[in-house]
Amino acid sequence: VQAGKRVILVVEKLTELKMIIRCAQQAGVTPWIGLRAKLYSKGSGKWSSSGGEAAKFGLTTSELLECIRLLRSAGQESALKLLHFHIGSQVTDIRRVKNAMKEAARVYAKIRQMKLNIEYLDIGGGLGVDYDGSRSTFEGSINYTVEEFANNVVYTVKSVCEDEQVPHPHLVTESGRVMTAYHAVLVTSIRDEIETFANDRPMVTLDEDDPEVIFEMKQVLDGINVKNFREYYHDALDDKDELHSQFNLGLISLEDRAKGEVLFWEICDKASKCALRTGIDDREFDELQRSLASKYLCNFSLFRSAPDSWAIKQLFPIMPLHKLNEAPDAVATLVDVTCDSDGCIDRFVDVKTVKHVLELHNFTGEPYYLALFLVGAYQEVMGSHHNLFGTPNEAQIVVSPEGTVHVTKIVPGSKLGEMLSFARYDRQQASDGFRRQLDARVAAGQLDAERSAELLQEYDAAINRLTYLE
Repeated sequence: VQAGKRVILVVEKLTELKMIIRCAQQAGVTPWIGLRAKLYSKGSGKWSSSGGEAAKFGLTTSELLECIRLLRSAGQESALKLLHFHIGSQVTDIRRVKNAMKEAARVYAKIRQMKLNIEYLDIGGGLGVDYDGSRSTFEGSINYTVEEFANNVVYTVKSVCEDEQVPHPHLVTESGRVMTAYHAVLVTSIRDEIETFANDRPMVTLDEDDPEVIFEMKQVLDGINVKNFREYYHDALDDKDELHSQFNLGLISLEDRAKGEVLFWEICDKASKCALRTGIDDREFDELQRSLASKYLCNFSLFRSAPDSWAIKQLFPIMPLHKLNEAPDAVATLVDVTCDSDGCIDRFVDVKTVKHVLELHNFTGEPYYLALFLVGAYQEVMGSHHNLFGTPNEAQIVVSPEGTVHVTKIVPGSKLGEMLSFARYDRQQASDGFRRQLDARVAAGQLDAERSAELLQEYDAAINRLTYLE
C-alpha cells in the first residue's frame, strides 16, 4: 500500500485474517481484503474435488460471517473489497458453472446488504479447454464455448444483483488454462521402432512330427475370416494355453513352443484386421490391437514435457507433421527415451471416448516428426528432471496480424553438464578425475598422449551436448 500498489489479500482461513488485521494495525494502513468462499456447488471433471464443502481451500458460511465480525470489531470493514471462489480447473459442464455463479452471486448480494461495500467478484478459474474436440462433458473436453461461458457468468450475476437490488460487482476471472494451453506445441522426432514378438515374426514351416496342437493352430490360421474371426480367435487362445501346458509338462520341445507362439500371433494379426474391417466395437479386440501395435521411440521425456499425460492420464491431441496427404498405414503407441516403463503414451483422442493406439505411418528411418498440442498449461513448470533429461530446445514464435510467422528467439535446451550440476555433481571434479585416469594410462604405457588428448576433447564435447538424442 505504501508503495502505491493496490494488492488484495485473499483470506482462506480465519487465522490469516487475524494476522492481516494485526499487521495492518501495526503498520497503520488499511489493506484491501478479499474472502474466499467455500461454495456448496462443485465443478465437474478431474478437478471437481477442488470445490464443494470438502474442498481444501475456502471459508464456510459461518466463517465468512466471523470474518465480517472481526473486520467490524477492528474498524476495518471498509477493507473488504472482494469475494472469491473456485470450483475447480477444467470444468466440463456449463450447468455446473451456472449453479456456482448463482450461489456466489447470492453470497455477494447478501454481503452487500450487510452494508459492506464489496466491489469485486472473483470467479476463479475453471474455464476449460476442449482437448479432444468432442464438445462434451468428458473429462478431456467442455460442452460450451468461451462466449457461452462469459454470457452465463455475466447474465447470472446481473439477474441476481437486480433481484437482490444491490450494485453490480466488477467481475474478475483467473482462467489460466484456457489462456496458456494453446501457446505451446511439443515437437518430437521418431527415432526408432521397438519391435515386439507380435510384429517381428519368423516364417513357420510345419514338420510331420510336430505336435497336434501346432497343426490345430495352423488350421485356425488358414481358416480365419471376417465371418468367424471371433470364434477362431477364442480357439487360438485355448490352443495357446494347451501349448504352454504341454511345454510345462515336458511333452513338447522349445522349437515346438516357438512355432506355436508364431502361429498364435499370426492368428491375432488376422483377427485384428478382421475386426477393423467389420468396424466392431469390442473391448477384447481393442486390447488385441493394442498388443499388436508398434512402439515408436520418441526423442523426448514424458516426465519433462508432458507430465500430466503420465500423472493424471491427461489427453493431448497428437498427430504427425509429415505425410499429411498420405493415409496412415500403421498403428502405434509412443514411448520416450527415459528408462522408465511409465514413459509411455497409450491413450489418445478419439471421436467418442479414448483409443489406445495412434494411426501413424510405417517408420522407415527417414525423418518423421510428431506434435503434441495444447501443452502450454502447467506442463513445463511441472516437468521433472527424471533420468536427468532437461529442457528441450525452444523456439519462441510470433504470428503477425497478417499471418506471417517470425521466430523471435531460440532458447537452447539443457546440456549434460548442466544436468550433472543440477544433481549436485561437480563438473570440474568429474573432468579432473577423467583427466587423471587418462594420465595414469599414458604413464603406464597403455595409451599414447595424442589419443589421450582426443579422448579429453571428446569428453568435453559430450558434456556440452543436449540431454536428448542428436
